[in-house]
Amino acid sequence: MMKDYAKYYFTFTVTEADILKRVKTIMDRVKKQLGKNKLSEFLRNKIKSLETDKRKLVGVFGRTGVGKSSLINAIIGAKDLLPSTDEECSACTSVMIKVKANRTDSKYRAEIEFIKKEEWEEEAHSWHQFLTNKGVQEEEEEDYEDGEHPRHYEHDEGDGEAKMSALYGNEWKHMSPDSFIDTKYFKEIPEFLSSKKKEVICATAKELSAKIVRYTKNGDKDKQWFWPLVKCVTVKVPNSDLLKHVTLVDIPGTGDNNKSRDRMWKEIIRDCSAVWIVTDISRAASDKEAWEILENASSLIGNGGECQQIDFICAKSDLFGNSDDLPPAEAQVKILKRNKTARENVKDEFQKKKYLKEQLSDDCFKVFTVSSKEFLKQKHLDQNETGE
Repeated sequence: MMKDYAKYYFTFTVTEADILKRVKTIMDRVKKQLGKNKLSEFLRNKIKSLETDKRKLVGVFGRTGVGKSSLINAIIGAKDLLPSTDEECSACTSVMIKVKANRTDSKYRAEIEFIKKEEWEEEAHSWHQFLTNKGVQEEEEEDYEDGEHPRHYEHDEGDGEAKMSALYGNEWKHMSPDSFIDTKYFKEIPEFLSSKKKEVICATAKELSAKIVRYTKNGDKDKQWFWPLVKCVTVKVPNSDLLKHVTLVDIPGTGDNNKSRDRMWKEIIRDCSAVWIVTDISRAASDKEAWEILENASSLIGNGGECQQIDFICAKSDLFGNSDDLPPAEAQVKILKRNKTARENVKDEFQKKKYLKEQLSDDCFKVFTVSSKEFLKQKHLDQNETGE
């Protein structure tokens, strides 16, 4: 049913494609007849804006580790495309990844857009100051009674240490703020220092995944990882009918401490025509972050945003206890029973959210249980049971 689930969003009929082709042909003829006066220039610009393909934008939201990348891989039929957790790379997607069609050739391409070096210098200085002063500040705060602390940290200590260590290793603890943009740390990515985009071109999805992993995730401390500097990665997939008229966006978390990445996050959620909120089935009804995303997205329906559909997706539905040790038939029964229970629990929780009920009709909000792993391997379920 995973394929049917995808078609639920991305059906683009032959008739619609035919009409679009005819309209473009007519616009080409009109352009050729335009003169060089101001009115003609105005019309030429309008036609150019109409020529831009209006792909549906689907935002795939959720905290790291819930299976967003695996879900996208399964839907587009490229299991090795977006990097997933493995032995070398223990962390999950850390940056925004757009997945769209490559219409120019048969290669797999990635376009890596960096934040400005001035932004990183400011952010790194802030993290360095916060992390190095934290111990002193904690000692000072011990003199205050509970509830009387002079300040609350807006920073996430773990996030800061992860970013600094990814780029500089343990050196950051002894670095001077003046050295954060030293060229020796960016020999592999001169594009960052020159404010250019980096392009990666590969013959296979697996090869591309291996090359972009250092720009999308954190991992082995013996390597340098560049994700703290990345604003967005756009992956272009060849020969995908599904992606011709839709762009999927894998979006980590609910925002970012970096201003440009957080601004992009807000713009994306506003522009999405559909939002998928992905959460682990084992905690779907109680996932606080998932419900926060739902509240943010729900306010856009009917309030100037593009969003028309919000789906709550309970992922990893095949994973529980000793499922691999059970006979296939018994495992299948247990999985389907838990899927049904999970969907009912999420719907019950939704009924308790008065604000959401006011914003969303039953037609705008749906709940699915999916298993990307089972969709590909079909060990306990057939494909009709992997996305309900």
